[in-house]
Amino acid sequence: MKKKKFKKAVLLLSGGLDSAANLALGTAVGEIALALTVEYGQRAFESEKRAAQALAGFYGVPQITVDLKWLGGLGGSSLTDRTSAVPKILETELDHKEKTKKSAQSVWVPNRNGVMIQVAAAHAERIGAEVILVGFNKEEAATFPDNSTGFMAASTEALKFSTRNQVKVQSFTDRLDKTQIVAQLLKIQPRFPFEQVWSCYHSGLSLCGQCESCRRFARALSQNGLSLQSLNRKDIH
Repeated sequence: MKKKKFKKAVLLLSGGLDSAANLALGTAVGEIALALTVEYGQRAFESEKRAAQALAGFYGVPQITVDLKWLGGLGGSSLTDRTSAVPKILETELDHKEKTKKSAQSVWVPNRNGVMIQVAAAHAERIGAEVILVGFNKEEAATFPDNSTGFMAASTEALKFSTRNQVKVQSFTDRLDKTQIVAQLLKIQPRFPFEQVWSCYHSGLSLCGQCESCRRFARALSQNGLSLQSLNRKDIH
């Protein structure tokens, strides 16, 4: 994988696999001056926040939480509306387009990544960072277009006009699927702390094991010869 070097970056860090990978890979090639964890009214926020703080601490990166709860207040997503059930999915259904499309429609938060990138861009411009690092991947880009390389390029083009230092949006994982991301992380030193990752749509002491985020994380680990038990985490169930 070609390393994308930068001098200074702001990272959007949810505590999930993809953003955590960009934290680990980014610190190897440049300065991540700030990690932003966004609270937008999501169910998983408390667990995401703990994961983000632990990961940022492990890599020595300053981390803050940004309050965007108004975004969740708009409604329309099972991630933020406690009266709507988060879809459950089987591992065997992860490559079924209709099943994953339905799941994506349920958890979609209106313009979430667009808003978060703009917030990160303001922080980046203020501290003189030329890059925003985001945890995108090609696997989820199939059903979430705001995870795509095209969206990154369009966002970068827009930021040429809205930031004085022409901040760019970049990712180390946008052309990888989750199995490939785990494979990359297994190659780096110091050892990547998989046990600190929170890839679940719910909050709690252990991953729910039934939502799409959990299933994709578990499959990526399994295809690299790992399991959650081997990471000293409670197994998903």
